Amino acid sequence: MLTHKLAWRSFLRHKRRSIITVLAVAISLAVMILMVAVMNDSHEQIAELAIKMGVGHITVQAPGYKEERTLDHVVNDPEPVLAAARRVPGAIDAVQRVIVSGLCSTGEDSAAVLIAGVDPKREPRVSDIAAKKRRLSGSWIRSRAEMRFKNQPADVYVGRALAKRLALAVGDRLVLTATPRGGGRAVSSAFLVRGTFTTAVAELDSTLVQIPIDAAKRMLKMRGAATEVSVLLDKMERTAPATAALKKALAGVKGIRVMPWQQARKDLADALDIDTASGYITVGILFLIVAIGIFNTMLMSVLERTREFGVMMAIGTRPSRMFSIVLSEAFVLALVASAFGVAIGLGFTQWVASSGIDINKMVGTEAYEFAGVAFEGKIYARLYVADVLIWVGVTVALVLLSAIYPAWRATRLQPVEAMRHV
Repeated sequence: MLTHKLAWRSFLRHKRRSIITVLAVAISLAVMILMVAVMNDSHEQIAELAIKMGVGHITVQAPGYKEERTLDHVVNDPEPVLAAARRVPGAIDAVQRVIVSGLCSTGEDSAAVLIAGVDPKREPRVSDIAAKKRRLSGSWIRSRAEMRFKNQPADVYVGRALAKRLALAVGDRLVLTATPRGGGRAVSSAFLVRGTFTTAVAELDSTLVQIPIDAAKRMLKMRGAATEVSVLLDKMERTAPATAALKKALAGVKGIRVMPWQQARKDLADALDIDTASGYITVGILFLIVAIGIFNTMLMSVLERTREFGVMMAIGTRPSRMFSIVLSEAFVLALVASAFGVAIGLGFTQWVASSGIDINKMVGTEAYEFAGVAFEGKIYARLYVADVLIWVGVTVALVLLSAIYPAWRATRLQPVEAMRHV
């Protein structure tokens, strides 16, 4: 108790120095809290955008397909996978797809494309590409059963940049060419442009075409197989347990690999991790500068009180008590600074959470692209209690570590020499 009283007295005695040090620590903590909140929201929004662009929260593929992207690696019977996927907790829906590289030709020009055979009815439930907000012209594709004339070419949905390059409009005819399953001579089929879309991602808009999955299977001789099954959940937090549940449900099915989105889109997950690490490094440098200031403050406090400490040791105060007194002073500083830092950080976080930050205006673009994902909205703040507790703990630990040497220095004072200090 006496130790804490002495610590508070020392803290209040040097008001100017204490206020400057508290503000430095508090501002650093507030910056970290705000940065973590903004990173949480931006990263979750980017991940959700990628997921709703067709990745899904969970992807089921044949081993080897992710690495080679060929029809040599397919899910031979996707129906049991679809049935199990639609039963996992939180599943909105699951769809099968056939995806292969090919060539798009209009007679006068051609371009390399990524052909995606999708379910016309279910795909809009799991992918934003089919949504009206992404559509530039025309309509979404139809299945053969929905078409008025059964002998006409199947529908195709074309990305904006590709349509512009090949001068395609709704109703135009194009030919898609690809190598079928099993290899051999490439096969071609004619399609009619049903609509055009934009994802705001240059690579997708210039290469992606979507066709009905039944047409894709016939063209590519898939015999009911699919290259992947994609599962969309109602919450991202369900990804890990839902992935585990699906793996368990499909434990007896051979020739498949169940992956969460972090594994299916490892490039995106790695980019988010690198962005997080770079943010921590930046603020870590700020914390290091503050730590040097704390060290200097505590050392000055010990040097200024050399005579006081000498008297205390002369009347029997043990070195361990001297050590705890200095550390208690640092602890008081850390608590006061943390309280102010949390208050300031929560205030700014609340403001950003309500107003948002328009990242596109800041960078001067219509859509900010990150790891193949186009971010078009505002970044807000999303803060969790665990984040605040972790960084308050880091702040307190940093202040205490900065005070260890000054505290040790106080225990090495010789009473007689210390009392002579002026």
